[in-house]
Amino acid sequence: MNEEAAPPPLPAIEPVKKPDAIWLRALGVMRRHPRETLFPIAVTQLPFAVITAVVFYYLFNTQYPNAKFESFDWINTAPNGIRLTMVLVGAAQSLFSLVGAGGTMVSVAALLRGKPISLANALDPAFTRMGGLLLIGAIFYGVILITAFGIVVMVYFLVRWGLALQVYMLEGKSIGGSLGESWRMLRGRMWSFFALLLTTIPFAMALLVAISVVMAIAVAPFGAEPSRGVDLIFQSAAIFAVGVALVPIGAFLATTTTMFYLSGTESNR
Repeated sequence: MNEEAAPPPLPAIEPVKKPDAIWLRALGVMRRHPRETLFPIAVTQLPFAVITAVVFYYLFNTQYPNAKFESFDWINTAPNGIRLTMVLVGAAQSLFSLVGAGGTMVSVAALLRGKPISLANALDPAFTRMGGLLLIGAIFYGVILITAFGIVVMVYFLVRWGLALQVYMLEGKSIGGSLGESWRMLRGRMWSFFALLLTTIPFAMALLVAISVVMAIAVAPFGAEPSRGVDLIFQSAAIFAVGVALVPIGAFLATTTTMFYLSGTESNR
């Protein structure tokens, strides 16, 4: 009985020269290998897309039927019960988004090294090191809060620590060691990495604009001022759609930054 031939490995990783070479290649990798790049984030984020939309609908429809949700700043005007519930759901979603991103990093690294792994094997290290992922995420969030009035300082620290998750997941270093290694690796490469991060913006905007257009077309038959029930359904659907859109956005960000990290390690050998 003839065994099926293994797929040929991807081309060898090349040192970083231009950010556009990374993001263009990342899109190609995502298109050819959706299981390795999209599935780790999909299995950790899609359930929360459903949960968030259902909780949102339930709170405003049943628990707080008179609360307003039409404006973008509804979280600031909503009753405390709604705010607390949505913050807790959002916190859980953020934690599992880090797990999904970590799984994508492990999966993409294995793929680019010519040794693709299963979804379970990609996610296992991320779940095993979930506590560390949470702490690194908390450090990033703390930097944002502490430097809320110093945008330049905030961006500088977040970019210099931007490869900490890759170091933590792929090299198994401690949290402090991961932050330090990221700082070292991005010395002299910071602006290239920052430019790479910016490529996520048009990718994300295109998806969000597409969602907005689809939702506007869907709600059009109900007139300019639909009933509260109809409006709430579409608001919940929009929340779900945004949650779905975060899957390819997160996968793209994890894939591009992992490729940048691997290219940097290759260039240092």
